[in-house]
Amino acid sequence: MSTDPANLNHDDVTELGRLISGNNSRSVAAGLEQLDTGMTDVDLEFACADQPTGVARWVHWTVEIYSLGECLRYWTGYPRYLPLFVYSDHGVGLHSHLFHHELANQAKVHFTWQPAKEQRHKNIDGKKVIQIIHPWVSYRRLRGITRSKQPKGTLAFFMHGTNAVKWKGHDSEEYFEKLRNLPDKFQPVTLCLHMSDIKAGLHKKLRQYNFPIVTAGNTSASNFVDRYYDLVRNCSYATAPAWGSYAAYCVELGVPYFQLGERPVLENIADPNLPAGVAPQYWDSHHETLGKKAEELFRAPVDRVTDEQREFVESILGFDSRLTRGQVSWILWRELFRNWKQWQATSKFVLAAFLYKLGLMSKVKEIRQRFKSK
Repeated sequence: MSTDPANLNHDDVTELGRLISGNNSRSVAAGLEQLDTGMTDVDLEFACADQPTGVARWVHWTVEIYSLGECLRYWTGYPRYLPLFVYSDHGVGLHSHLFHHELANQAKVHFTWQPAKEQRHKNIDGKKVIQIIHPWVSYRRLRGITRSKQPKGTLAFFMHGTNAVKWKGHDSEEYFEKLRNLPDKFQPVTLCLHMSDIKAGLHKKLRQYNFPIVTAGNTSASNFVDRYYDLVRNCSYATAPAWGSYAAYCVELGVPYFQLGERPVLENIADPNLPAGVAPQYWDSHHETLGKKAEELFRAPVDRVTDEQREFVESILGFDSRLTRGQVSWILWRELFRNWKQWQATSKFVLAAFLYKLGLMSKVKEIRQRFKSK
């Protein structure tokens, strides 16, 4: 979407108004609500096509992807048209180290939900690692998102790859047979695919196993978080072959999660943040401790999230963060002013936002058209 007020077309203006006004339609494709029938190939591909990412330009991708920026702004009241000059975790991992891209960037602040990361990197030069509660949790609470009163079936998360890494060993007939053989209370089982796998055409390959397939859509879309919760809240159970961010989000919402099948192997093809070849299962002793704890807690299905499972998940989602909403908001504003030299690149976004809100966008376009015709 163009953000230059002189170049906004009718569709851009409509979309900008929807985003700025806060009257953001959270509509979801009908297929997302039909977990028993799934989505067609066309629906899946459409959901993963490029979609509005919000009004503000992205400075650091990790704090914006998966609707993290949307949730962070919603929680703190930070304007939707201003960029975020902080870096952050982009998932819910069990490791405590920072990868190369998390260290080699210009941001002075890195938000994490993992307490061990804050402790491990508290003396890092030129960067402050700060633990906050995961933005999705704050967003979910504020919007009142809860489980459906009539959930059904199991959502099976298919561990996703990218152009740079591939998971191997979790697309075997043996794994899908295990899903088919789950007791009746777990049925129907629906596969949930990541955008990367759908763009790679994996959904077409998996049709042979005759499971309904759904997706939360484009990971850069501002309403990705809503699409995700619309899926998960309607399920009785969730499963995957190994730990992933989905496990934490499901358990925090109250959806019982369990691991099924052999853990696949992660092969690095071209990711500079990982060693070449097969990536290690554990990065260090801390990661191994948490990883084995997760395997123990989620090895067998349960009908209700246990206290121990919830405690484990809450501990890595930043529930013990000492920072209030106001303090996190102050950090965002402080980093905005610290990066004042980049304001010029932001001015178009801000100008477009205010022109629309004042009802002057059409006037700007009319004046520009007059100058063009002369």
